[in-house]
Amino acid sequence: MAAAGVVPEGLASMAPGPELAAALAGIDRSSVSNGDLVEVLKARYRLQAHVAAQLAADIAALGGRDPEADPREVAVVAEPGRYVADELRVALSWTRRKSDAELDFSWLLLSRLPLVFNALDSGWIDLPKARIFATYLADLPEDRRAEICEAVLPKTPPWTTGKLAAYLRKLVIGSDPDRAQDLYEKAFDRRTVVGYLNEDGTATLSASGIAPEDMAAACTRVHALARAIKRAGYPARVDQIRADVFCGLLDGTLHGLDRAGIVAFFRDKAPAGKPQGVEIRAELATLLDLSERPGELPGWGPILAANTRRTVLQQRGGSWTFAVCDEHGYLLVPGVLRSRPTQATHERAGGSVELQLTASLLAQLAQNPPPGWERVVADIVAQCAAWPETRNAINARPNRRFPTAALRLYSQIRDRGCLGPGCRRPARESEFDHTIDFHHGGPTTDTNGGQLCAHDHDLKTRGRWRLQQPKPGEFRWTSPFGQTYRARGDPIITPPPSTPGGDDLPPF
Repeated sequence: MAAAGVVPEGLASMAPGPELAAALAGIDRSSVSNGDLVEVLKARYRLQAHVAAQLAADIAALGGRDPEADPREVAVVAEPGRYVADELRVALSWTRRKSDAELDFSWLLLSRLPLVFNALDSGWIDLPKARIFATYLADLPEDRRAEICEAVLPKTPPWTTGKLAAYLRKLVIGSDPDRAQDLYEKAFDRRTVVGYLNEDGTATLSASGIAPEDMAAACTRVHALARAIKRAGYPARVDQIRADVFCGLLDGTLHGLDRAGIVAFFRDKAPAGKPQGVEIRAELATLLDLSERPGELPGWGPILAANTRRTVLQQRGGSWTFAVCDEHGYLLVPGVLRSRPTQATHERAGGSVELQLTASLLAQLAQNPPPGWERVVADIVAQCAAWPETRNAINARPNRRFPTAALRLYSQIRDRGCLGPGCRRPARESEFDHTIDFHHGGPTTDTNGGQLCAHDHDLKTRGRWRLQQPKPGEFRWTSPFGQTYRARGDPIITPPPSTPGGDDLPPF
């Protein structure tokens, strides 16, 4: 058994800051005794809380600076402007949702909850508990906020976040039921449905901000349907059936069916409605079983190759486009497909498919088209041959205020999504934006346009962010605080990590 190392005396009571950071930096944890390691852990957690408090102070300080002033000056404002959070999102590579939330939290903490800030800064509470104080006390009058903080903060360290939240909620509701109702109504106004992809290739779909009674009713109905389907002999666990029923009720698969019809659908796979088609991007090599590279649901993320093949081939009736790319994955030729593979079916309603392939793969397929894909390959080859003339045609009307459908499609495929700082909104949900504004003489061409969502269009036109396009498809943003960020649409086909060159433009 190795001898225990020395832990600085007084570490357990040392206030977070430079001295504690230096003490922890000098500890060799591999030689610290079991008991002392717990004290090291607690000390480092106190330091983490202190750093979180100081980061919040920095964020709040940024929110209090004047974006209209010279970036070299120190100029303050009474409260954050509309576009200050965008400076934060590009500086720290955050999403717009996170940057808005962190600015709101930090400003609240510093301006309205000084006791909570001090408790976080001193390591008395951690960041999750500080957020709970902010959630429940934000809208209370100043004297009531201070009264609750003084009474509750001393009790907080041994409590879990769940206990703290329940305690504060009781205090808020009990002391001011009208304000609690107001808090509920504000949250109810923000109700939404959220979906995201999980690390294991599955996805999560949930609704938040809904009325508790509606949630209970929905869960009860889904559970009752699942139990009835299980009793009818469907060979799956009730939890699995609940998930299938939940999605089927939403995506159109169970549209128009009553309770008996839903049970019959699962028991007998009786005909029902078609599930909704989706926007999906897929490498042709994946669809031809030449690769297991994932597909993509724009705005959501990558999905497994098997899911990609199944979904693409279910959307024969949707819109299909193609993108032929160079060896670095960037666009060479786009186009709209007039043909479909013979394997495709009409199992989904609508949707859109983007086929991606390299020029080298296209050359190989042109020599030996895969069965069922002959007409698709011939269609792509023909459009590539005509591309020089097509490219001239889409830029032939520079004095037109709005882009033609062909120019808009080219911009959507090239840019992949909104080119705003850190934005992930898909290109199809964004708009063609003139880099040099049309009313300032900017032409409506692919060299003076790119995809921006409504927020980032306003960021440019109203938020004092400057946008330039030094090269076609490459963009440069300059913030009111003098920071410069370069952007380019992601490669359509992500090259292997070992591929040299190509993407020398740093992301946001």
